[in-house]
Amino acid sequence: MRITKRRSKKVKKLEEQHAYLDRKVKELTKDRLKDRSSESKTILIRLKKTKLALKDAIAKAKVTLTK
Repeated sequence: MRITKRRSKKVKKLEEQHAYLDRKVKELTKDRLKDRSSESKTILIRLKKTKLALKDAIAKAKVTLTK
């Protein structure tokens, strides 16, 4: 039972990080309307890739929870 609790905390933490990155991506996307520099584009792409990696980690963690 303790293992399940620990894993669910891990999933919760990953989901919180994903939600944070989602907010930041939306914010930067809105800012990109004014700031079209290559630096802002690089940051936005990096955040989106990190967000996608977290999404994959959440899905993987949920699958291991159900086993």
